[in-house]
Amino acid sequence: MDKFLQHRANEQERAEVIAFIRSSAPDDAITEEIFSKGWEQMDAEEEQRSHPLQYNKIRESLAIPQGRGRQFATFYRIAASLLLLAVCIYTFVLHWQSILNIVDPVHYITQRASAGQRLEFNLPDGSHIVLNAGSKLTYPDRFRNGTREMTLQGEAFFKVVRDEERPFLVHTGKLRTQVLGTSFNIHAYPEENTIRVSVLTGKVSVSVFQDTASITPQQQHLLTVNQQVQYDRHTNSFSKEELLSAEHTIEWTEGKLVLRKASFQEVASTLERWYNIHVETKQSEVGDCTFTSSFQEGTTLQDVLKMLSITNRITYNIEGNTVKLYAGKCSH
Repeated sequence: MDKFLQHRANEQERAEVIAFIRSSAPDDAITEEIFSKGWEQMDAEEEQRSHPLQYNKIRESLAIPQGRGRQFATFYRIAASLLLLAVCIYTFVLHWQSILNIVDPVHYITQRASAGQRLEFNLPDGSHIVLNAGSKLTYPDRFRNGTREMTLQGEAFFKVVRDEERPFLVHTGKLRTQVLGTSFNIHAYPEENTIRVSVLTGKVSVSVFQDTASITPQQQHLLTVNQQVQYDRHTNSFSKEELLSAEHTIEWTEGKLVLRKASFQEVASTLERWYNIHVETKQSEVGDCTFTSSFQEGTTLQDVLKMLSITNRITYNIEGNTVKLYAGKCSH
């Protein structure tokens, strides 16, 4: 319709618009009865003078003969007005988001949890978030476009308010996690190779894309309660497992330091974030060994290191704010 009004429509498009308008016309008897009551007093020339540009443009496009009679002239005037209204509404809707962003722009908020801290807050839709140490979440101050989108670096627990009309989307690099209303945990620190998504309630869809601009996912997995998916950034591969209880994946929200099947490098980065220290590592025959330990809130760094040295064959040396970790050959 827009092209039609601007005389840019080709013959087929022009014919389709004209056919649409003509097929919408009532029969002669009904037209006579309706317009004799309300429109009989409307003068065609006066209407043309009131809206000369719009009326002439429509009449020329439709090639309306001048002598078709008052009845059809009135109909075409109404059809032209309705067509103009439709085009205005279409154009308004098409550009509404751009107009709205100019008149009432969206501002982005970044929440950060520093090393050694946890942060709790609510999103504009009421969803509750807990950020783990060394993490940040960026989101708009209001959700538009029919989605609730945000970007996470680090680890966060999400308790999402259900809204079937606005999916909840969390972007972590090439990975996207989508829900309607549920609770789940995402562990996605940029310095670590593995991203883990665990579901406590509801259903979660986890997809990986070629890049952040892609629309079609390369892989997609649906998770339900007590399921976890791990994504390897290096191999671009997924592994899915059943958990005895996904509650264990959010023990950190209660102040517990939990290492579950963590690599040696993940142990080091976790200690850095948890105790706000610098960790230097040296591996010796550690291979792909993993480390599992759990510590209550308030456990000192020295006690954590002592326990790791006893149970996981890790040795250490503390020099000021720097900890040197050495991992020898370990057993799974």
